[in-house]
Amino acid sequence: MSLEGKTLYTIQVEPFLKEFGEDTVCRYDALKAVVAVQGLRNRQGPELFLFWADHDTFWLRYMMEPDHFMHGMEIRSIDSFDEFLKLYGPFIKKQGLALWDYAVPATMNVATTACGIDGFIPVRSGSNIADRIMKATGAACRLDLVGKFTGKGTIPDTDRPSSGSAKCDAYLWALAKYFDQTNDRLLVYNVDAYSWDAEKPYYPDLGNAFVPNHDYAIMKKAFVFDVSCWGDEVPCDDPNQPLGTDLATMKEILQRQYDRTEGKTMTQVCGFNPWQLKYTSHKNHGKHEGVESEWMFTEIISCYNCVKDADAYGYCGLANASVYTQYPLDEKYKNHRPKEEMKFDPKNTYVLFYVGDYDAGAWTARHIPKWYNDPALGKNPLMWCFNTNLSERIPMAFDFVYKRFTDNDYFQAGDSGAGYNNPALLYEPRKHSGLPSGVEANVAHNKYYFDKFDQQIIGFVIDGWNLTTRENMADLARFAPMGAGGNHFPRETQVVNGGVFIQHSSDLGAENLNLERALELAFYAIDHYPPEKRFHIFRTILVSPTNHDKLMKAMKERRPEANFVFCDPYNFFRMAKEAKEKGLTY
Repeated sequence: MSLEGKTLYTIQVEPFLKEFGEDTVCRYDALKAVVAVQGLRNRQGPELFLFWADHDTFWLRYMMEPDHFMHGMEIRSIDSFDEFLKLYGPFIKKQGLALWDYAVPATMNVATTACGIDGFIPVRSGSNIADRIMKATGAACRLDLVGKFTGKGTIPDTDRPSSGSAKCDAYLWALAKYFDQTNDRLLVYNVDAYSWDAEKPYYPDLGNAFVPNHDYAIMKKAFVFDVSCWGDEVPCDDPNQPLGTDLATMKEILQRQYDRTEGKTMTQVCGFNPWQLKYTSHKNHGKHEGVESEWMFTEIISCYNCVKDADAYGYCGLANASVYTQYPLDEKYKNHRPKEEMKFDPKNTYVLFYVGDYDAGAWTARHIPKWYNDPALGKNPLMWCFNTNLSERIPMAFDFVYKRFTDNDYFQAGDSGAGYNNPALLYEPRKHSGLPSGVEANVAHNKYYFDKFDQQIIGFVIDGWNLTTRENMADLARFAPMGAGGNHFPRETQVVNGGVFIQHSSDLGAENLNLERALELAFYAIDHYPPEKRFHIFRTILVSPTNHDKLMKAMKERRPEANFVFCDPYNFFRMAKEAKEKGLTY
């Protein structure tokens, strides 16, 4: 389908919201309405695009290059909320509104689910934006969630007793009314309309409130939810609920999803624990730490055959996925290969950098443009680990790196393969769920992506608190034939089912890398393994090619006797296997 000559309406978000000043509620509500319309309208092809962050300009330019699918579209700017309402007023009137109840912030997520299924535009009941939309468009309320959920009596429109939580009743109501019509491959776990301020609605950071992300949830008809993964404490946003109600609701949602797939496929869960606001010890919002909560949530979804597209705090916001997801990928991509085969020398210390963490569409779309413009890109071999399940939401990013990054850049799978989960929890008996094995579903899921993107290695198997066993490794090697690095592997390198499984030696740091601290961590790790260990994988998080270059130079300068050789993943894993089989490495 040619898009040449068709109109792409664009919004520069910050100027667009400027009229609302510091009123974070109006900013939230206005953008929420825009994003809802975007998700609905973009189902028939790209029509509405938001300039939310710098990378949106980068990606739009790429998608509009000659021979790319949006080439030739005519761009028209929408400069104000009034102009938006004038353009889309007839559409909004036709769709009608879903009024959500700030007294039960979960109803915002419920209204988002309803928007995806019934097309109702979600607005906060009684708000300035709701009044403005109604006056400008004549839109009527088609779904009123105000006062609907009280946590008492019977869940509305059902014969089911209340859970004792208005929050959870809202999700259980949505589960009964909408779930069978929602996407059977996607769930969205995004923070609800909970405030940053305990006294009043306050949203200083719309990206980390996930507001721009909802176009994708709506376009794809996803079920949207936000409940705690902990059953040993009540959540800070619903302190009067019976203990364990949030967790029971989460498990019911996941069980329903598992049942409709009959356990034969893996489900993507877009989102991440809202640790900055809820469910953790951060600012005394719970007793569990942030990473602890991340691991628990991952454990639970893993036991129901799910993988994460893990938009974590800091870079949660991803606008325009309803456009990005339409970018047509090639049938298959060819990975970069080293120009020469290295010969193993036991006098050398071989180092491979796991360049992550790119297990989130939001993080990955934001950082690829930065690294592409880094002057050190291609100077050293780097193993970029972009989780390939993200190609469902940001396909253009994968097309770009395979075609535009240098021959010295290699692409392998990130956290646990094609989607962040705990592979150890695919085996019976499965805690949290008690379900049958999910191994075959996970292998099939990964084989598709590994084949499409020509990958052989998992850069980082994350198994949380669980040991990755040889049985796990054998199944991972079915789709990652060269092997993997991992955090809970045995200390000694393993060769299982033809693949090499190497424990990560250390994490070295994130973003603005502290060089001295990274060197300290690297050398400490090397010194605390047996001296015969000749192969080390070091993990970095959102670290630039320039900082990798500085780190490599410093490692060689500080320890010339180590004979560091910085490798591409193919030579590294091949030589590690050879050395292990000959008894020449630990």
